[in-house]
Amino acid sequence: MASELEGNGSGSGNVSANCLVRVRAQVMVRDDSTGGWVPMGGGGLSQVSVRKRLTLIHNDDPHGTQGSHAGPSAPGAGGSNCASYTTDYQIYGKRLTDQFVVLSCAISKDFTYNKVMPTFHHWKSGDNKFGLTFQTSSDAKAFDKAIHSAIDDLFDRMYYHCGMRKQATY
Repeated sequence: MASELEGNGSGSGNVSANCLVRVRAQVMVRDDSTGGWVPMGGGGLSQVSVRKRLTLIHNDDPHGTQGSHAGPSAPGAGGSNCASYTTDYQIYGKRLTDQFVVLSCAISKDFTYNKVMPTFHHWKSGDNKFGLTFQTSSDAKAFDKAIHSAIDDLFDRMYYHCGMRKQATY
């Protein structure tokens, strides 16, 4: 069974969301027929965030011997292995004028991010291509930092779950 960790408006319960960054930008989508970028959802400035979501998984096995665990025991689980969580990241955008959701994109293992210009970045996730035209270069830098933090965390978890140790390449 699921329990709400923190309300996030999704109605899915069982989810806690943390915002890594929140910036203002024009959300764009790639138009492959013309080879250009067009405003998404009718255009307009949006508030765009990178969110980390923890989804609590309850395990009915009180000894923690069955099922798979995507993460360590969840906080507040009393130290038992009966609860664990999965982590994912999402880029989420709402148009400022009417709060219409113009962007909801998961950051997954096929995610490719490109910083083309100081105030225009774009990415590909699956078959979708999105871009952001930022209001300021400081917003662009903050967004870039949050994206790379999310990607690093996802890859660290992937290595951890595969039993591999990631080597630093600095």
